[in-house]
Amino acid sequence: MIALLPALLLTGCSNEPDDARPPGEDFSQAHTVRITSPEHGELTEPTFTLAYEKGANVKGFDILIDGAAISLTALDSESQTLVVTVEEGRRLIEMVGYDGQGTEISNYALTINAQDSGPWVTITSPIDGDTVYNPVTFVVDADPTLDQLEIIADDWSIGTFSPGELFTYSFTGVGYARDVEVLGYRDGEVVAQDTINVTIDPGTEPIESDFTELMVDILESYPTDGSYGYWWPSDSYGWLGTTQDIYYLDERVAEGDPDNQSYCVGLTWEVFMRAFQEADAMTGGSGSLNGMSVDDLTEFRIDWFIRDLWGDGNVDALENYGIGERVTSLEDARPGDIVQFWRNSGSGHNNIFVEWVRDGDQEIVGLNYWSTQGSTDGIGYNTEYIGSGSSDINPSYVFLARPYMPVDWMPW
Repeated sequence: MIALLPALLLTGCSNEPDDARPPGEDFSQAHTVRITSPEHGELTEPTFTLAYEKGANVKGFDILIDGAAISLTALDSESQTLVVTVEEGRRLIEMVGYDGQGTEISNYALTINAQDSGPWVTITSPIDGDTVYNPVTFVVDADPTLDQLEIIADDWSIGTFSPGELFTYSFTGVGYARDVEVLGYRDGEVVAQDTINVTIDPGTEPIESDFTELMVDILESYPTDGSYGYWWPSDSYGWLGTTQDIYYLDERVAEGDPDNQSYCVGLTWEVFMRAFQEADAMTGGSGSLNGMSVDDLTEFRIDWFIRDLWGDGNVDALENYGIGERVTSLEDARPGDIVQFWRNSGSGHNNIFVEWVRDGDQEIVGLNYWSTQGSTDGIGYNTEYIGSGSSDINPSYVFLARPYMPVDWMPW
């Protein structure tokens, strides 16, 4: 989703904003790097302490500010902190991890707003340079002394709102890059501003698919009494987070946990694979998932398990192999669609859609979903809300994917 991030960061499965990562067969915490402080979009002083973590297989790393590596002489290896000084304004911070041969194996990136003094405003969502879909919801962090915010798109005002509020707008001009500026007002005067460039995609209308009904029937067969627990250990390299063995073309492609434990992407992939087997039997198929070999299925699963921070793994997996599509409008979501969402902090979660939570005006304000997470003691139903807080769902990064029945598969 974000061009600056290579496809070697795997993240986004924690229900709570605790920054856990799944191990996966091809990726593990041992191979990852992560900036734990500051958070994405955070207001900092120009000089601040950066905290990080890295896996055992990361033998070296760089910290880059706006693409330029900085000196690590102030690094405190024991506490894994580094004092950093940057110029004021929006800054891109990256951490790149290398193996023993100097090959890049992971990358983590975020933006901050560095300000020494004076009023400030920061657009925390969408992310600069990204592509999003109508309607676009803007999350803006602002100095509490400001009394009004205004959004300008290509020099044209599209609305005003108060600090702390979300602002949603449906663009008529789509398919090309737009300069978006937020102005912060105090007593009628502009005292702060921030600018991003985003592309608004017109989106598509998804087809209806009976596959989602199979997904719902299967997920409802799992107990929600805590007997199917949540487990996401850092030392389980090779375990794919499934509660049961998964077979494909007569080969076991995932080993189930003997205690029925799982983590989010593993569980949703398990439900998908079970639904595929039912769809294949119903339609007299050959057991092949649109012609995938076992090796192809591995790549499909890696897509599903998220390759990039802020990535849309399930969408990539289904579209790359012609077996599903992105649901671009939240209003088109149906029970059984697969969801990858990201919180404003950068933590994420993979789950299966149940229904939207709406306010009195029928606006979408949250999500009811099914997955496995610590807060429900494993497999269960949960609710999270969209907002501007660190642990809230980022409205621009709710990715919905719909699997097709075999009759609707496309060549890939």
